[in-house]
Amino acid sequence: MEIDRAYFRYRSNYVGAIASELAAPALRAWARVVAPGAPTEPRDWRRLVILGSTHIGDVLYRTASLPYLKRALPNCQITYVTSPLTAELLTTNPSVDDVLPIAESGADWRRRAARELRARAFDAALCTDNIAYQHDLILATRAGIPARVGFVHKGFSALVTRPVPGPPRLPAPAYMRAIVAHVGDLAPTWDLTPVLVTTAEDERRAEAVWRELGLGQAALTIACAITLRQTVTATWPPDQFLAALAEVNRRADIEVVLCGSAADAPLLDATARQAPFRCRVAAGLLTLRALGAFVRRCHLLLGMDSGPRHIANAVGTPVVFVRSLKATRIEAGVYCANETDVAPADEWLPFEAQRAALARLDPRAVADVVLMRAA
Repeated sequence: MEIDRAYFRYRSNYVGAIASELAAPALRAWARVVAPGAPTEPRDWRRLVILGSTHIGDVLYRTASLPYLKRALPNCQITYVTSPLTAELLTTNPSVDDVLPIAESGADWRRRAARELRARAFDAALCTDNIAYQHDLILATRAGIPARVGFVHKGFSALVTRPVPGPPRLPAPAYMRAIVAHVGDLAPTWDLTPVLVTTAEDERRAEAVWRELGLGQAALTIACAITLRQTVTATWPPDQFLAALAEVNRRADIEVVLCGSAADAPLLDATARQAPFRCRVAAGLLTLRALGAFVRRCHLLLGMDSGPRHIANAVGTPVVFVRSLKATRIEAGVYCANETDVAPADEWLPFEAQRAALARLDPRAVADVVLMRAA
């Protein structure tokens, strides 16, 4: 198979992909030994497992396509492998029959997972990662899963039994849509807004935190997520977020709640103390689904390209976000009508160049977008 250099940012990854194709005969022979069953057609699948990145946004990206997958495979039990943190995003999803929260950091978990997946005798695996998808393919093969669906445009085609045609660059959730459309023989045209189903307990917890923080006193309640999990992606500085919100406050009656994890609390508390407007902190107070219920009560979410962005999209709260400048604009940018990207047009920048580009982002221009979307 010919590998297109345009799919790769780093030459080393391109060389690795070529090497995987040169090693295709050996990989194919290995796969026949460890996963000897004959792959079947989707209509015959009874047990399917979904593999892929397990970060908050990555899981929510895939939820838009799960109902279409379930309808295409009505007789198949769908199991989703994810992390303990993000499992709750899926346990209430009606398109998923079982959630396996066994994904962890590092590579060791995959060795353990291969044994557990093999014991469940899956007919097929959807290897949904579109970046370093070889990890999913190797895991599915080691687990003895005979039908393995995935992309092949970055190599390792020998481990795929049902290849998905190499796509052009797409918004991140559209890669899962392409896989589901291929499996279900569907047109990949459905909406990419994520799905999050909250429970009565989630709503009660959100209400309790809302009351505890004394929110609901202003005309506009704005949730703000200024932190990022990824250290290789530059953030718009907290003082710039405050400057944008101060401009909004000059023109409207607002209250702001800074959202994040317990580990974010020191930074969020320090930022709140500097705010020239009413500002509260909700750090580590809510589970992910309860955060969805909480953000649903807000008029808008302003933040970085982090988990709360996707949670807000899932519950229909308008989003204004600063896209990651480390990734391509189309992949990390807007994927549903609920959100607006205010980042510069730059993409694929190294860290210091990201910081320089974000320094050009005008807080007053961001404030204009916030006011427009919150109206």
